[in-house]
Amino acid sequence: MRSTSVNLLTPRQMAHQSGWSVKSIRKLLAERRIRHLKRGNRYLIPQNAIDEFLDANMVEPESGGEVRCAVEAEGFLL
Repeated sequence: MRSTSVNLLTPRQMAHQSGWSVKSIRKLLAERRIRHLKRGNRYLIPQNAIDEFLDANMVEPESGGEVRCAVEAEGFLL
């Protein structure tokens, strides 16, 4: 059983805190892509849900070779 307290936010509060649109937050909820609690017709989102979503979906750059821009690849000097 969990004993930690969690700050729960409405989609509007989460949008304000994260800088994302309410529409984007609601879409993530509808697609069940972020953690949330549904009580009746209300959605409550843990304050760190967006951070968890970003951590899980972040694409890391490929390591290895040197990256060249398209202009350099064509032989132009910058």
